[in-house]
Amino acid sequence: MRDDFNIEKIVTKLKNKRKIFVSEADLQLEMAWIIKEEYPNSKVRLEYCPEFDPNMHIDILVITNGEWIPIELKYKTKGCTKTIDDEKFILKNHGAKDVNCYLYLKDIQRIESIRKNVPKFKAGYTIFVTNELSYLHKPMKENCVYKEFSLEEGIIKSGTLNWSEEASEGTKKNCEIPIELKAKYLINWKTYSKIDETNTGTFMYLVNEIKK
Repeated sequence: MRDDFNIEKIVTKLKNKRKIFVSEADLQLEMAWIIKEEYPNSKVRLEYCPEFDPNMHIDILVITNGEWIPIELKYKTKGCTKTIDDEKFILKNHGAKDVNCYLYLKDIQRIESIRKNVPKFKAGYTIFVTNELSYLHKPMKENCVYKEFSLEEGIIKSGTLNWSEEASEGTKKNCEIPIELKAKYLINWKTYSKIDETNTGTFMYLVNEIKK
């Protein structure tokens, strides 16, 4: 090992290599590649199924000196087409901001469950990359159905988080169970890349660490 595992160092190298990704799988591959280059003695696994829950798939699992570092990724984009170095990127419009916020927090909950079940848990990380800047802002409606899941800048997420009573069954489909977080997590967005001056040209990223 060159250094102790440093997620910000990995993200910085990723930023320098790629300003934009085709998909979440593209992001996953590039990040895993950088991790392997930076920490060549570590094992790096994609979509790993842990023994304690074979239905779980960890986006990236890094194993160093026998210790686990699970990483969960989200890449949710606002539809657009960008050209970088003569390569065209056609990004989907993912929408469903309410559900995507829920799923990001569920990633944190998932890594907390890994920590509980894996004795040699070192640390875990959740990462969200997006060019949909509304994620950074407080919901416009005070009684918004996903208020407790909001990922607005500066908010702290902890405890039991649930949909409001007004949330429809369609909105909550496959996401009905409340999120239960054991620790407190600060939502702190940072600039990932700036491609152009349009409303789809700035990418932001969010990292949360789930400590041992």
